[in-house]
Amino acid sequence: MNISYKNYQGGNNNLVVVESDGVVTTSLKDKDTAIRTHKRKLKRLKAKQK
Repeated sequence: MNISYKNYQGGNNNLVVVESDGVVTTSLKDKDTAIRTHKRKLKRLKAKQK
């Protein structure tokens, strides 16, 4: 799981980007929210493949 911060709409490092296995998730709130959302997204994609 790769976590990085980007600038969004003139802010300074206010966008959290989580990437793993070619799946990208973003959050404007905080790192924990981005990770939680990313895990949920991975679980949903894994279930969809079955």
